[in-house]
This record gives sequence, C-alpha cells and structure tokens, in this order.
Amino acid sequence: MPEIIVTLQHAGDTVTTGQARSHSVVVDRPEEKGGNDKGPMGGELLLLALGGCFLSTFLGMLKADGHSLDRELVSLNVTGVLTPAPTRFTEIIVEVTAPEELKGELAKPFLKAERGCIVHNSIKDAIAVAFEYRWTTGG
Repeated sequence: MPEIIVTLQHAGDTVTTGQARSHSVVVDRPEEKGGNDKGPMGGELLLLALGGCFLSTFLGMLKADGHSLDRELVSLNVTGVLTPAPTRFTEIIVEVTAPEELKGELAKPFLKAERGCIVHNSIKDAIAVAFEYRWTTGG
C-alpha cells in the first residue's frame, strides 16, 4: 500500500516543526492558549489541509485537461465549527467562490475535486463537510 510519511519534532516550549518531503511547517498555539503563536494550530492546519487539498486537486484536474485558470478567479474560505468536551470539529464548511460566467465550465471539476481530495475522503465520515459554491457576477 502507498504511504505518506511526515516527521515532527519538538522545537521548544509549545512549538513543533514538521517536515513533509522538502517542506517545513511550524505548529504552535496562539498566545491566548499559552503558546508563542509561531505557526498555526493543528486544527487550523486541518482546515488548511482540506482547502489546499481540494484546490490543488481541482487545479490538477484542470491542468490535466489542458485548461488554465487565472489564479484570482477561485478562492476558498474554510470554517470549522467547534464543539467542546472533547474539543473537536463537528462541521466544516468549504465556501468556494468563482465567477458566474465559469459555472458551466467549473461545476463538474469542483465536484470531482471533492471526490478526489484525500483529506475530504479521510474525514468525511467523522466530520460533516459541506462544500458551498458562491457564483459571483462581475463588478
């Protein structure tokens, strides 16, 4: 079976550094939670991972089909709804914004990206994940 392996190491106080291939990330808690605010918290990284996985899967599909997309045309906001005891996400909303004039061209690849995203496939049975599409008009 294929595997993805990342490594993590304590870097002092509440700071952890992680390595994925040749990339580094710093994980920390905000100051109001006793951290040093040197990087995002794990929960924030989960939201970033979901949004990044969806968007890179989508863009990879477009590229494979020979399409290109102006980078400013599609944006995402990912919101995690927290519940205490134990603190966890009970719902995640991925709000995707794109121009109305591209709806016919992008709607199907967006749905394919939802199904192809490793992070979404890994968490969707444990957390309610909703993708909401906002089609904007010029102006």
